[in-house]
Amino acid sequence: MSNVVPIKKLKEVVGEVAFDELVKQLPGTNVYIPKNFNEEYHDRKKRNKYIRADYIAGMEIPDLMEKYSLSKATIYKIIENR
Repeated sequence: MSNVVPIKKLKEVVGEVAFDELVKQLPGTNVYIPKNFNEEYHDRKKRNKYIRADYIAGMEIPDLMEKYSLSKATIYKIIENR
């Protein structure tokens, strides 16, 4: 199944006025909407820095997974990519 949302569906969800504003503000831009959006950790570089710091401070992998809503594989990739 494709993760591309038809424009018609996007317009239904956000409304006509908000959709028109998106078109004006972000023409030609691809927009990714994460499954588990977290305002505090939306910047990946900053989030990854926090994850590494927490890991170095002794936080266990399962705790990191829960705190950041990420899979074990993703946590390992982040802490191994210094």
